[in-house]
Amino acid sequence: MNIRKLIKVNLISIAILALVMLFKMFTGMLFDAHDKANTGLSTLSIVLSVIFLFLWAAFTIYSNVTVVKEDKYEKKRNITEVRNRLMKAGKKNIFSKERTVMLNMLDSLASREKYFSSMDKDSKLPELFELTENQMIRNATNVAEYMETFDYISGKDSGYVRRICDESQHLLDKFNKLVELTVTYDDTSRDYDTREIDDMIEALELMRNSGKGALGS
Repeated sequence: MNIRKLIKVNLISIAILALVMLFKMFTGMLFDAHDKANTGLSTLSIVLSVIFLFLWAAFTIYSNVTVVKEDKYEKKRNITEVRNRLMKAGKKNIFSKERTVMLNMLDSLASREKYFSSMDKDSKLPELFELTENQMIRNATNVAEYMETFDYISGKDSGYVRRICDESQHLLDKFNKLVELTVTYDDTSRDYDTREIDDMIEALELMRNSGKGALGS
């Protein structure tokens, strides 16, 4: 999230609120509500103050929501731009395997972004997902830049692209393992313990086999 923009928007909102309060105080002192000659003007100032407050509230809500939405849109746009750049970078027949690997990893993260963004804010996974995604975007950008500036005449490869792909795959594997462990831990922690039912079945079968058909006998 763009914290600077969010702070800027809220500072503007506070400044507007201060102006509204000053307007209310100034008109309150200027037009005495108990003075019959100023009753109409006093009422008008109150109405205007209420309208200004509603406009201030609307601006505050709209501006904050816009900043949050812009942040999400910016992230999606970054992934799309990096992906498109990676697809077009350099010659298609060179680094084709590495290109495919990086594209698949970007797609893997993009396909799960909605899930992690909707998780409980107290969970650590959304933050780790964002860090992983940002690192993957940086890696993909570096790979695209390397492909664009690669010397296709000599064709001498330093192994940079392969190394970045391996590091990215390792990072994604670690994140996937973390998600798997978290999910499976949550599942097992809520598993229904059937031992009591098993004991009851065993007792009933034993009673039936011994000819005792009632539990209380």
